[in-house]
Amino acid sequence: MPDCPNTARCPLFPLFAVKSLLELWKVQYCSGDFTRCERYQRSQAGQPIPPNLLPNGSELPIPEA
Repeated sequence: MPDCPNTARCPLFPLFAVKSLLELWKVQYCSGDFTRCERYQRSQAGQPIPPNLLPNGSELPIPEA
């Protein structure tokens, strides 16, 4: 199965400070069955996608400025 069509512009990726962790998420949700990704599902439904929404539906805490 091909990679998710949103992978190249996913705003979640810059939030990961540890690149190896990002690679794990990519393997689990961006390659193969990317339709499991909550971000992908919301994009297909035309729903807003919080930048801190993880592919499994959890949200990363956003640091205060």
